Amino acid sequence: MTKRKNNWIRLSLMGVLVMALAAGIACSQPAEETETRGTLYLVDQDWNGQLVTTAVMRILLEQEMDHNVATKFAPADSAPLFIGLEEGDFHFVCCNWPSYSAALLEEYVDADEAKVQRIGTVGITGETGWYVPSYVINGDPDRGIAPVAPDLKTVADLNQYKSVFATSDTGDKGRLLEFTAAWDTSPGERLAAFGVDFQPVFAGSEGAALAELDAAFERGDPILTYLWEPHWAHAKYDLVQIEMPEWTSDCYPEGESYNCGFPTDSVAKLAWPGFQEEFPEAYQFLNNFQMTNAQQNEIVLNLTENDLTVRQAAQAWIDANEDIWKAWIP
Repeated sequence: MTKRKNNWIRLSLMGVLVMALAAGIACSQPAEETETRGTLYLVDQDWNGQLVTTAVMRILLEQEMDHNVATKFAPADSAPLFIGLEEGDFHFVCCNWPSYSAALLEEYVDADEAKVQRIGTVGITGETGWYVPSYVINGDPDRGIAPVAPDLKTVADLNQYKSVFATSDTGDKGRLLEFTAAWDTSPGERLAAFGVDFQPVFAGSEGAALAELDAAFERGDPILTYLWEPHWAHAKYDLVQIEMPEWTSDCYPEGESYNCGFPTDSVAKLAWPGFQEEFPEAYQFLNNFQMTNAQQNEIVLNLTENDLTVRQAAQAWIDANEDIWKAWIP
């Protein structure tokens, strides 16, 4: 009886030791082996400023915070973007321009029951307008270019120069080069409200529009184009903005009038509502993240002038600016 009792005690002690050893092994395993973190999906869009900003975020999340990160594409400030953020197909987008998506923000972000979360601004201040090369107004004696619209200053002056900007695809109307009809820039409505006899023509993408702008500069041709700031084109080309009536709250997107310029946009960060709970450290990092107009322009100009990939240009900026991004890491 005593022998059986001693054997039972030994077996019990061995069981306790085995459980203790197993527990010790489990505790000593790295956190990443015991808890698998999912992939964080950032959104890529159809303009270089957004792409390089997203790339900086992605590289730092991967290299400094050990996150698994991937990107998915959605057109800028479009319904698919907001639906994807609501459903969790996308987790975060860096650069929403509010005036380009007013109705979608009202439905998804600012409604009583928000479907998409706004987590502050990214630091970019967006300005939108219509521009012409300086030589159109002032000429360029060094290149033998005479001014063809010397009195062009405001949208009210455009009609007297519509033949200067007319092309084979606009007939006797002037031509306004736009990027893509998917962006809510309302060129037709503004032209009509201004009483300007011009026709918007969509290049289809940022790249196609800028290739046309570059070709016009090479030839010294007149061109009227939509553009925004921050943008590297302002560093490369000598452009003059056409004056428009000042934007007020009566104007689109807050009001119904189009007889005005564009509002200034505080470019915002948007997220899937479950993002903070699912990726708390990444959420804090992206909440801390701030980039200025000048910084974004610097990266995109390097990308463009030196024929780099988006990731190469973003990595070059990261390598040179540790003193800036270190403060973003939680």
